[in-house]
Amino acid sequence: MKKLQQYKFVIISLVIVFIMYYSYRPGSGYLETVDELFSMVAGEPINASHPIAFYQSAYVDYRFDPPRLRIFSLNKCLENNQYLIANLHLNGNNSESVRKNIYGKPLDGHCPSIYIPASSCLYMPHSFSISLKPNEDPKKVTIFLDSRKVELNVEKIYKKTTEGITVCLQPVYYYSHWQNIVLYIEAWRAQGATRFIVNFHSATKETWKVLEYYRDLGLIEIKPWPSFPSLPAEIADKYPKIDNSVYVLSYFMAMNLCVLDIKTTIGTVADFDEVMVPTNGRLLDYATKEMADANVGALSFDNHYTSFTPRIYTNDFSGVSSPQFQPTPGIQTKYIFNASVLAIAQVHWPHSFVDSFFSWTRSKKADGALLHFRYVPGYGNLETTEQPYRFFPGNQSAHIKNMHDTANVIFNGSIPTFSTIPYDTLMKCIGKVLPVQDKVCRSTSGICREEMDKVTDWVYAESEPIFLVAS
Repeated sequence: MKKLQQYKFVIISLVIVFIMYYSYRPGSGYLETVDELFSMVAGEPINASHPIAFYQSAYVDYRFDPPRLRIFSLNKCLENNQYLIANLHLNGNNSESVRKNIYGKPLDGHCPSIYIPASSCLYMPHSFSISLKPNEDPKKVTIFLDSRKVELNVEKIYKKTTEGITVCLQPVYYYSHWQNIVLYIEAWRAQGATRFIVNFHSATKETWKVLEYYRDLGLIEIKPWPSFPSLPAEIADKYPKIDNSVYVLSYFMAMNLCVLDIKTTIGTVADFDEVMVPTNGRLLDYATKEMADANVGALSFDNHYTSFTPRIYTNDFSGVSSPQFQPTPGIQTKYIFNASVLAIAQVHWPHSFVDSFFSWTRSKKADGALLHFRYVPGYGNLETTEQPYRFFPGNQSAHIKNMHDTANVIFNGSIPTFSTIPYDTLMKCIGKVLPVQDKVCRSTSGICREEMDKVTDWVYAESEPIFLVAS
């Protein structure tokens, strides 16, 4: 009987290992600790023939216990056993370093993407990470791809203690709805937002003027999101340019980098036509109270398509006082989160937390709504309903007057007439790559620039490349 029990233990152990291997393969989007387990067995290093570009900074994330080194990249899909070879320089130079094999995985959990508009794109955003030992405090990271290498600086991420909400913007490209931005900034400020991080690629001159105004007030930090670099000459002819084959300027990458840049206790990722509001009171107060429960890492808001009469694109914000709603429960939800615990963000829900991989264990449905004021509001013939939600807590008329006054200040009393041409041109360009059966990546930056440059003078991001390729 004793021997039978021993055999049973061995069989069960083998079954567990088998399940771990096939359920948690390196790079499959599951537990990093399992990736590290497999770093001790046979694998294949990513070499110079693989198309890959790295974000300029690596991160040591002290929100994890133990802390994790995190590296972000855009690249062709990886095989399960592929890893980066990296030297972690512990004193800022090459005299003291430790070598690591670091596995990666796609940020949205799948490669190729299961999101149909992105499924034809070659380049997908990835993250590579590994736990650090107590004596490992890297000051610089060198990644080796055969004889080529890439050097990354290192930034440190800690838990957040400053009260407030930071709002992250995914890359702003060919943006023309400047009225949206005035409503967005003023509504989020009234709800408790203290900082906005805008990843900027391109916009009309009018939009740029609005962004500059709020930047000069110290509310907005504009981070350039320029065109991506060319691949090394040896492989450049074998693959498409990154700009031409990465979906919508790789928004998964931008949003997760922004999450790490948040300094306040609460954060969110919301487009320029999205504001989250509680049923009662101010969002910051409501979220702070809810997240005092250590089990609540994120609050999810149901989508409500919102329209105004008159429309704000007539430069009249009066319709904001009595919005009309088309609720779509469970569709295109957005969320706010405890910035000390969110590990990986996805667009409509958290992907994982630093202390809990299964995001549903830390997410709670909010008592409130996502007010989504698209230029073309709603879908089809959805019923318009009355709802208690408003963009501003308190005195609506005072906030509406403030928006009118702000627009006059920005444009020196001569508010420009809104033109639909840039938006219509962008929609027409995107429509050319539909249906998806054409197998063309909807990489707006790459496929639309020539046509967009014909309709107006755009303000483009200007900076040194923030993504690096091996040299």
